[in-house]
Amino acid sequence: MTARSAFALAAGAVLVVLILVLVVQPAVERGGWGEVVLVAAAFVLALAVERWLRTR
Repeated sequence: MTARSAFALAAGAVLVVLILVLVVQPAVERGGWGEVVLVAAAFVLALAVERWLRTR
């Protein structure tokens, strides 16, 4: 493993932990899993529309 890939792996792990602690946990406490699923669906929809626009 190169230093660059180790850094990318460490940075990704830190970002995942931060998202779980700062975004997902409060969302579940406030609105339940339905809110988390809604946000995830919005992200997936945005990615799908972006891909569709690129392939046109």
